[in-house]
Amino acid sequence: MTVQTEFITLEDLVRGEVFDPSDPGYAAEAAAFNAAVAHCPDVVVAARDAADVVATVRWASLNSVPLHVQATGHGAERAMTGGVLLSTKRLRSVAIDPHARTATVGAGTRWREVIDAAAQHGLAPLNGSSSDVGVVGYTLGGGLPVLGRTFGFAADSVVSFEIVTMDGDARTVNRTHEPELFDLVAGGGHGLVVVTAVTFRLYRVAQVYGGALVFDGAHSASVLRAFAAWSRTLKDASNTAIRFLRAPDAPDVPRELAGKLTIHVSFAHVGPGGEKALAPMRAAAPVLLDAVGVLPYTEIDRVYSDPETPMPFLSGGTGIVDLTEEAIKAVIAAVGPDAATVLPLVEFRLLGGAMASDASRTVSAHGLAYAVHAVGVLAPPIAELVPAALDGLLATLRPFGNGHGPRNFLGGEDPSAGYSEKVNAVLAVAREELDPQGLLRP
Repeated sequence: MTVQTEFITLEDLVRGEVFDPSDPGYAAEAAAFNAAVAHCPDVVVAARDAADVVATVRWASLNSVPLHVQATGHGAERAMTGGVLLSTKRLRSVAIDPHARTATVGAGTRWREVIDAAAQHGLAPLNGSSSDVGVVGYTLGGGLPVLGRTFGFAADSVVSFEIVTMDGDARTVNRTHEPELFDLVAGGGHGLVVVTAVTFRLYRVAQVYGGALVFDGAHSASVLRAFAAWSRTLKDASNTAIRFLRAPDAPDVPRELAGKLTIHVSFAHVGPGGEKALAPMRAAAPVLLDAVGVLPYTEIDRVYSDPETPMPFLSGGTGIVDLTEEAIKAVIAAVGPDAATVLPLVEFRLLGGAMASDASRTVSAHGLAYAVHAVGVLAPPIAELVPAALDGLLATLRPFGNGHGPRNFLGGEDPSAGYSEKVNAVLAVAREELDPQGLLRP
């Protein structure tokens, strides 16, 4: 295929493949993890390296063509129509420096690759609930790690970014070289620059005491009340969330969970004392399944057991200042055993600890005790009911928040809710300066 402007084509400029809608590889290259998001760009560039990224950005800028960037596709929240989709999923590389305790990874790298490489040195990164997610997109949203209370947001641990600005300039930013831009990129979301690589700190964690306790949904009120009281007492070594899960009655779903509401308390504790710390929740109600124990960090996915298969879904989130009795009653009414909700997953993840620091200047979790994340599956016969159900839940919970929430959990919600008014103003000015044509789409 040929995309041409004044006799210079993208195929002339890049080493990677260039696809248009008539090419056989177009759909696979443009696909997002969320099967409900169908990108329809005019052209897809499958970058092989950072030089291809620079060439594509320059071409888009010179020709005033909108540009969207995608690696693993996990962060896709809305479809892109027209313009250029720059696929960075082939920029997969992991370099571990065990002495400096850092990892340097390419833009297409997934957390699983980093976890396995770091584990060989007794180290661990600050990945989220699924190791299948890409490193860069997750980090640009701030990154809410499984061990966030212990070590902070993923953006807190970034050492440097390799970036390409919309004028096609490739450079490194860190806390000493362009520190203001570095602070904005570290958690400031997409739409500022294109990131080709990132270096971040690793931590001496070889194993955790973790997994999930599962309770029957009939005990949801007592378990949630126990969780609210217990979570306020936890030290920074403990990380947890409570999840309201309505699993389908399907052959691949455990019989204990299939076709009914169950309550999951996910837990990950660093260092000694994990069993003692979890004891109050084990006593909160009869435990349906107890899958908590010592886990090598390579098995950290067992804490949340997120799905690994793409599906059509809609997600959203917010934040809660505290699980007061009024908030607990509202949650039980909305997603408890008597609620007629179509949302299969509603989660309340405990914040605080190291995430309450000012290290990540763009992350707006200050004043919030819990991050809320809700997911609906856009499949028959309930697909049409999901948007209203999600909007209704978030509207119910917003009175218990402060208008903000971690960017990674907001889904298709207004991304400005992920940042303070001051940070939003600074981000707007930076976008205008870095991309005056407004071509780089968040």
